Amino acid sequence: MQRNRSKQKSLSKTSLSHTTAKKNDRETITAYDLATDGKAIAKGEDQIIVFVKDLLPGEKAKVEIIKKKSTYKLAILAKLETTASFRSLPPCQYYELCGGCQLQHISPELQTNFKLKWFFETLKRIGKWNHSHFSKAEQILEVVYLKKEYYRRRIRLHFDGKNLGFKQSSSNKVINISKCLISTELINHKIEFIKKTLLKCVSLLENKHWECEIEVTESDDGKIVINIADIFNFEKSLQVGNIHKIIEKNLEINQDQHILIKHPDLQKFKLKKQSFVQPHINCIFHYYKYIKMSIDFFLKKNQNKIQNFITYDLYSGAGVFTGIPYFVGQQYNLKINCYGIEGIKEAIDSLNQNYKNFPVQGKTQNVDDFINEQFQLKSQDPNNYQGIHILILDPPRAGCTIPNMQKIVELCAKNALILYLACDPASFARDSRVLLEGGFQLNNLTLFDSFGHTTHYEVLGCFEKNE
Repeated sequence: MQRNRSKQKSLSKTSLSHTTAKKNDRETITAYDLATDGKAIAKGEDQIIVFVKDLLPGEKAKVEIIKKKSTYKLAILAKLETTASFRSLPPCQYYELCGGCQLQHISPELQTNFKLKWFFETLKRIGKWNHSHFSKAEQILEVVYLKKEYYRRRIRLHFDGKNLGFKQSSSNKVINISKCLISTELINHKIEFIKKTLLKCVSLLENKHWECEIEVTESDDGKIVINIADIFNFEKSLQVGNIHKIIEKNLEINQDQHILIKHPDLQKFKLKKQSFVQPHINCIFHYYKYIKMSIDFFLKKNQNKIQNFITYDLYSGAGVFTGIPYFVGQQYNLKINCYGIEGIKEAIDSLNQNYKNFPVQGKTQNVDDFINEQFQLKSQDPNNYQGIHILILDPPRAGCTIPNMQKIVELCAKNALILYLACDPASFARDSRVLLEGGFQLNNLTLFDSFGHTTHYEVLGCFEKNE
């Protein structure tokens, strides 16, 4: 998942002109690798590491140093002297300025190859997976390729009083756009309307010193849902509430409007407009499919060993995945109790409404508090504590933390399955090592290239324990 996922920051000459490097401090370098933020890595003439935006491994270039530290330097491309075979012409006219994409200058198939390389390096460097676990990961990893353009069902547009678009790399300057290469076509068709309407709002308000962020989401019923994400008021003569009312009225925002999601097992799945939504228009289908396959295999294998399955979906959001164990268990006539835990009440309200006709329940509770509460219950009465049989983890970028993962290992039953869906590979590498060291085996590992032209991707790990 991608909650509060900030755009990868790249460095531009404009935004870093305040640094201490001399304006014409140039070097000739040859890049030998690509960092996880999309910048090329090279060694300068003084053997200090140099990070360069828009350069590729194997390419030789003159670069301008814009920032110096004792252990590294940051540079921008001044003149490309040799070109890599996999360099591509960026398909987006805003690529050189916009901070949303980092890899458009790399051919699509090579983008995925770099993500694979980064992931394995992360397992080693941050996860510190041992040789046996790492070799298993290399053997079983499957890559799922998703649509690379016109795929984002939700974007957040910035309006500065004149321009509507995305922030420039490492800057607060808004790049005015008419369309976005990675946003869905329906959203792109709405951008010009939003821009004209916000300019109209500026003319209607005496206070001209305000900015806002508008969240635009494509619902699976073909409608576009608009929400005011934030307002920045730089002049106190007009209250933010008044600005909000004017924007809401002119953009024809319906506060009661919901987002509809096509759900594999539910006829109707609704989210409140402020709720987290998986960004890729097709990703839910793929994530759901792989989670469901692993749960099916586990339930089939253990159907005669366990009478009452306890399953939890932590960081459940509105519960897209929460009911999977129940739906799979129906074909084996199994008794399965499904619970979703999420700290945001509006999300749990949606979960309980979506599953009102099924034995799936959501609870509003901070996940850390839930884990500590369950750990205390087990400590007080270990003989009668019912361990968790199936656990779905879909945390934010920070992951679950090592202490929480250690407690999760203790809370699981003798036969248990953990499915960890991660939007941050570093958190996944760190957290999953606790599972591997706690007696779980890695059964399946999938990398979803869900975010074409960016450095982002998602990973699903299936971990199982049997005693």
